[in-house]
Amino acid sequence: MEENGTLENFIPLRTSDIVEALCSEESLSDERKKRFREFADLVRATFHYEFHSILTRARDAYHPFNPDADTLKLLEAGTDYEAGFADMVEALEELLRAANYSELSLDELNEIMTKAAPRGLNIEVDHDRYDKILIYRRGRKAVPKNGGKPSLKDRVSRKKKEAETENVLQRLLILIRLKAGENEEAFYEHYTETAGETGREKERRLMGEAVLGRKKSPPPRKDGKPPAIFLKIFKNVPESTLETLFPDVKIRMTMMDRGLILLPLVGGFFSVVNKVLPALTILGMVVMALILGETINWSEFKDKLFPILAAFSVVGAIAFKVFAKYKNTRQMHQAKLMKTLYFHNLDNNAGVFDFLVNEAEEEECKETLLAYYFLLAEKNASGEPFTMEELDGRIEEWMRERFGVNIDFEVDDAVRKLEEKGILEQKDGRYTVPSMRKSLEILDEQWDNYFPYSNEGLED
Repeated sequence: MEENGTLENFIPLRTSDIVEALCSEESLSDERKKRFREFADLVRATFHYEFHSILTRARDAYHPFNPDADTLKLLEAGTDYEAGFADMVEALEELLRAANYSELSLDELNEIMTKAAPRGLNIEVDHDRYDKILIYRRGRKAVPKNGGKPSLKDRVSRKKKEAETENVLQRLLILIRLKAGENEEAFYEHYTETAGETGREKERRLMGEAVLGRKKSPPPRKDGKPPAIFLKIFKNVPESTLETLFPDVKIRMTMMDRGLILLPLVGGFFSVVNKVLPALTILGMVVMALILGETINWSEFKDKLFPILAAFSVVGAIAFKVFAKYKNTRQMHQAKLMKTLYFHNLDNNAGVFDFLVNEAEEEECKETLLAYYFLLAEKNASGEPFTMEELDGRIEEWMRERFGVNIDFEVDDAVRKLEEKGILEQKDGRYTVPSMRKSLEILDEQWDNYFPYSNEGLED
């Protein structure tokens, strides 16, 4: 069992692929392979039924907070929203644990965002506007930065430079609960406004907010509705873009950092004023002469006036070119961003529960079937049943040899599930499972007990 925390519990294979791979091993006869497939089908059916009750509980608890609901919210006076929220979070976390997600603390999130921010800024999620924030992730990998394409400077440089990489979160779930009365429309408006920024626009905005202060929050709602809860799940999110997933952040800067920014700005301002004021003075004199009907001695002004007009023309042409390029760059960036969000956003709000249920069922089935198969078909090097540690090592070894995948198999969770289903035997710290025929009978009896109506004397 891996203890260094570098490996994931997630098994990156489908349940069907696991079953077929196990059946292709030589440990079982054809008849037993057929039985194992039947066993796998029944395991999947039982987990599907068990998670259905969690899904129903989560949907019911989330309905009052769902900003996308198109059905009536029949809420009675005095409804305890806190209890409903607690039920929803409990069901959500149960699904996340089963799907092998782990929580990303706000401290870790803020540290990641600060590292990706312009130098000198500390960025944090603004706790003042939100009542609750939960972030969960699954999987982290390093990928080439900017798609692995070298910059122009690197291409012309003779020195070979190692390709830069950045961390990507393979799955990321965010829960944001607004405070009572917070404006949902403003939430979305600010999100779309900041999500469409180019890198330079984002840096300028963050610098400006840090130096000059954040803009005022929108006025709160007063309709008495329960606070909205936003659920979003993404795939392959670069850590450098995490800030765009939150509609509001808090930016802090030290007085020294502010001084380093403001002093050059003040110096540059006076430098520009010294050049512009003489030009404006000359132009003002010409305008006043025209207004007053005085004769203008053009020979006196032409040596000063025409260079100034030429300079303004050049500046105007450059400004127009820069503005046009800025607009085109922004449009290209927004088009790219929309494509990225389209392909990276996996689900939203109520749909997140259905997504997680499917993933949780898959993970539970894979862990259960792997543990059951190796306890059934194999023994350790001494010919004895596996201990928990030996079983864990054998399954991780098989995953490496068969698929080239390194995982941290949750053997304790797998053993617990087999025990709960009554298909595990333990003696002196060594584990075995009943025959497949017996295991099928046990699971079939449990399935019958899910729906016991035919065994009861019910009135018509």
